[in-house]
Amino acid sequence: MKPIRIALVLGIALITSRVAAITVEEAAKAVQQEVKGRVLGAKTVTEDGRKIHVIRILTPDGRVRHIRVDAASGRILKETSK
Repeated sequence: MKPIRIALVLGIALITSRVAAITVEEAAKAVQQEVKGRVLGAKTVTEDGRKIHVIRILTPDGRVRHIRVDAASGRILKETSK
C-alpha cells in the first residue's frame, strides 16, 4: 500500500508544480500581435498564488499599455494605459 501512496503523492506534486501553460515570451508575442504595437518589457509576477505575465507595450498611437495575462490560461485579465 505504501508504494501506491507514494506514487499518488508524487503524481499530485507533479501536477501542482507544472510549468505555466503560456510563457512570458508567448504572452508578449500574442499581445504584440493583438495590439500591433511594440513590446517595451515583460515580466512575470505572483499575485495571490497565481502567476501573472505583465506586458508593457507601446501602441501605434503612442500610448503605453500594461496588459496582464494569466500564465496558466493565457487569458487577458486587466489592462491599464498611461
